[in-house]
Amino acid sequence: MQTKRLVALGACIFLCLSFLFYHLPSAQAESPELPSMEEASAVYFYHLESNLLVGEKNKDLQVGAGSSVKVMSGLLFCEALKDQLQEPITVTNSMVKSVTGRRLYLKAGDVLTVEQLLYAAVCGSYNDAFYVLANVVSGSLSAFVDLMNQRAVSMGLQNTFFTDPSGINDSSLTSARDVATVALAAYKNPLYLQLCGTAKFQLPKTQSYEARTLSNRNEMIVATTTSKYYNKHCIGMSAGSTGNGGNCVIALTQNNGETYLCVVLGATETADTEYGYVVANRLLAWAEQTYAYMEVLTPETVVCTLPVTVSDMTSEVEIRAKESLLAYLPAGVTVGEEIRYSIRLLYSELEAPVAEGTPVGYVAVIYDGRVLGTLEIFTASAAERSSLISSLKTIQSLTQTRAALAGILFFSISLVTWITLETVIRVRRRHRWDKYFSGKVELPPDLLKKKK
Repeated sequence: MQTKRLVALGACIFLCLSFLFYHLPSAQAESPELPSMEEASAVYFYHLESNLLVGEKNKDLQVGAGSSVKVMSGLLFCEALKDQLQEPITVTNSMVKSVTGRRLYLKAGDVLTVEQLLYAAVCGSYNDAFYVLANVVSGSLSAFVDLMNQRAVSMGLQNTFFTDPSGINDSSLTSARDVATVALAAYKNPLYLQLCGTAKFQLPKTQSYEARTLSNRNEMIVATTTSKYYNKHCIGMSAGSTGNGGNCVIALTQNNGETYLCVVLGATETADTEYGYVVANRLLAWAEQTYAYMEVLTPETVVCTLPVTVSDMTSEVEIRAKESLLAYLPAGVTVGEEIRYSIRLLYSELEAPVAEGTPVGYVAVIYDGRVLGTLEIFTASAAERSSLISSLKTIQSLTQTRAALAGILFFSISLVTWITLETVIRVRRRHRWDKYFSGKVELPPDLLKKKK
């Protein structure tokens, strides 16, 4: 008895475990692990073509803006002065009297064109060039800062407040997401993109200085024998360091048609290392090795099938897309596990005849909760109509119409009425006949005598 109980208990446990493991969801491949970003306070790493946030760290944390404010200033300069590039600007003492940090050491009386000042500001990141241009655009530093904050509001920046145009004031605030929003707007401005992506530029002789060749402040753009941070795919943006904002790098790269924006804020800095560059280059190299385009839907993919009625040749047709859908994804993801289809059909079934290529709905391809794309879907084959089934269906449909139902009801009522009336009439006739013959019949006397 004891042995039978143990066997029964073991069988029960086995069945329970089998049920559990059978119904547990299969493990999905994890998203690729991002490289370390520990040296930065906030990061926003974005792939433009796929609108994909590849990685982030504290993207909405409000931090010191530091030199990142120069992207907004440069964008506003380019928008306001794009038609005045050759206009000469005479530097005044009030324009440059309070400038500190990285400077050209412009002095009152120096004359430069708007274009030359733009290169000095956006490409060279010289603070006095920013101050001169802010005065040219708005008449004063404070008025230009107001313009910067107005644009921040119109862009919907939630964590940004500017206090000066160059960042040297070091009290402006922002977030990595906000900086990325400004950088994407600047990316769409051809003049800004030209300026921030230039490796070297020429400044002419002024009354204070001889002509000189200057380099882009962003060391990811300038290829030199001593550069530790050069990235041959970098096409522009901004870099710099302040005490409160730390080392800030906004890098825009393009390689084989893929464009990345990497915003690194509040990175640490030592005597020989600017970690904003280190983090940016680390992320860019990782993405280049990890991500690639893959077909997540092809014209050969059977999205689903749809039932077909009134056909004796087929009971269903395959549904497919006519185009391929490409998505920028980590290597190794697979359709059916990490990548899934969400299907919206316009019909629950189709009635023959069905032509090949009939539109029947849409399919959305989803990865990690994000819609990668949506395509219209069509029937992949035709379905002929059956004459016999069609006739039977026609009869069936006719009998289901209101007129047919009314006719059947009228006929039924009429038939029942006629049978009822006929029955009543027959009953009455029988009663009359029975009544007529129901009395006693007396025989004539002569017949009675004979009977005796």
